[in-house]
Amino acid sequence: MPAAQPTDGQRKAFLDTCTAAVPGLNPGATQRIRCIGWDQETSETIAQLVVDGEKVGTFSLPWLHAQNPDLKPDIGEYIIQTTFDGEPKALLRTVGLELLTFKEIGAAYTALDGPGVRDVDVWRGVHTKHWNGLLKPLGKTVEEDMPVVVERFVCVYPKG
Repeated sequence: MPAAQPTDGQRKAFLDTCTAAVPGLNPGATQRIRCIGWDQETSETIAQLVVDGEKVGTFSLPWLHAQNPDLKPDIGEYIIQTTFDGEPKALLRTVGLELLTFKEIGAAYTALDGPGVRDVDVWRGVHTKHWNGLLKPLGKTVEEDMPVVVERFVCVYPKG
């Protein structure tokens, strides 16, 4: 089951809160909506790591962007980070993108992720399992030479 999307009302109320709290903030008319986590508990934990500044990056696959262009990150874009039930938790801004291969992801990159997956072997195991599930309908699996987008972000609101 995919994560829920916030309602238009939830999105607007959250953005109103953000712009009232952050002087000069103008997130524009469109923001990407993103939930990281495969269930409510995991998504809440990850959202809190983002707010606390413990998680400052994430990883995605161009193979999946080709199937769903809305997933493709862009520098400068704003992202509403939600929990699995669609509740907005944080407003992020993408500040850096780097294209690597899966085998090039080492400790300098896994350090961007949450504390529980910073060990490279743990990171590889979690992402291999997750991405293999997403890639299966495309007839693909995780490969050492597959492209991986490393996305760095800052949490604009709230500040942890």
